[in-house]
Amino acid sequence: MTTPKRQANNRLSKLPPSLPQEVRRIDEANVGRLGLISIQERIPESFTSWTVDFEVDGRPARLSCDAVPKYGGVPHGLDGDVATALMDLYVESGCPEDGVLHTTAYQILKRAGLGDSGRYYQNLRQTLFRLRTATYSASEAWRDHRQRKWTTVTFNYIEALEFTSPDGELGLSRTSTLKLRLAESIVRSIRAQYTKPLDLEFLTSLDRPLTRALYRLLDARRYPPEDPRERLPSYTVNLIAWADACKIVDQRSNKIRATLQGAHEELIERGYLADVAYDGRGQKQEITYLFADTGPEPEPLTPPSALLQDLLNYRVALSVSERLLHEYGDEHVAARLARFQRLLEQGYKARNASALLVDVIRDTEGKYEEKTVEAVVVKANSRARPGNRPSSSNRPNSLPSDPAPLLLPVAEEDPSQNASLEERVDAAMKTVQFLLRERLSVTEYARLRMHLIIGHPEPQQLGRRALKAKMEGQLDALATELLTLLDQETSAIESQP
Repeated sequence: MTTPKRQANNRLSKLPPSLPQEVRRIDEANVGRLGLISIQERIPESFTSWTVDFEVDGRPARLSCDAVPKYGGVPHGLDGDVATALMDLYVESGCPEDGVLHTTAYQILKRAGLGDSGRYYQNLRQTLFRLRTATYSASEAWRDHRQRKWTTVTFNYIEALEFTSPDGELGLSRTSTLKLRLAESIVRSIRAQYTKPLDLEFLTSLDRPLTRALYRLLDARRYPPEDPRERLPSYTVNLIAWADACKIVDQRSNKIRATLQGAHEELIERGYLADVAYDGRGQKQEITYLFADTGPEPEPLTPPSALLQDLLNYRVALSVSERLLHEYGDEHVAARLARFQRLLEQGYKARNASALLVDVIRDTEGKYEEKTVEAVVVKANSRARPGNRPSSSNRPNSLPSDPAPLLLPVAEEDPSQNASLEERVDAAMKTVQFLLRERLSVTEYARLRMHLIIGHPEPQQLGRRALKAKMEGQLDALATELLTLLDQETSAIESQP
């Protein structure tokens, strides 16, 4: 991927690393530790494969990548930013078991901290094809967290990809909607909670793609693979082995040091590293990273508070529970938990209690006020008779209509009327795609996005309508309503002379 000038985060250029207890994002530990994507911003056209041999617990292991030349060689540079954004969007969407993510090109670039110019959309298309077509093989190098053993896996980072393009074009643009499926191996690890903390705000504020890539890899190596909850104060590695891990093409010692120098300087300046030291000569040269002191470690073995345990009892993920308590405070969470419990006592049937509880805690629009809840429950119960509920089974090739997410769309990201039209449309699409999933196709989502841009329907109203439909068990009816709207528009266009 070519590297256009970074625009998105200049205002954050001096953002320091977060304290460990403040980090709320996560990274899949295998992906971070193995360094699937070359840290180099530019690579030779001939760099279409690589193989790294190493040892894991004293046993031989191998990691390899085979890429398609026409898409620009092995994944590299900004591809790492996009891969991280996809994983974060997947986690935010609730970690669905099928690994499917519905999103937009704009959302991906925004989450990656990249610009919104046409060149970034061109590069995004190339990145997605590289991640879709490059085949990775990890032999006795992929950690199965549940079985506590090393295994062999082969996968493409993206296993399926579908997107819309502007009329008369083949690329991506602001209007493009996407449906993709992440690798089963990655999905399985995330759902098994084989993850490490990721300071995404600090990561996206770093200036150079190479610095961001080195930070991702180095921060992953800071956590032992057997228990990625502990952090090491330093990390020492053979220089050639480190070049292999970074997927650096020219492995002469002086070239490796020159490639890494700029990233080292930025990470020291920004307070992530305290020092970088080289020892020895030639093939035996070692590099030691001394991490800066960023505050006391969190204490993962401390028994959870009663309130945290209540959230865990409703199957809200630990990382999500901790984030909610950190963002909203104990008093707010306790009050919303009580409101959620009253909602269940009044007869509301929640298909997924954890998702509903998270939404009740995050609600800023009064959807769960006592009178509103009472009316919704009565209305929902009056429809809960056999044969009365709409079904999406007549939609071809539909997946389960109501997956069990861990986390609903983040309320604080919903823009106000002061936000730009693009931001309001993006927030509405994020909510609708998350809730309706397979009820609309990628093309239908793209058409819906165009309707939102012209205000038919108004973005924020549709977002609220979708959340209400979720509460009332009327997502199928909402999908039918939107499809009717799209069909009417198509008929009107076709009838014009």
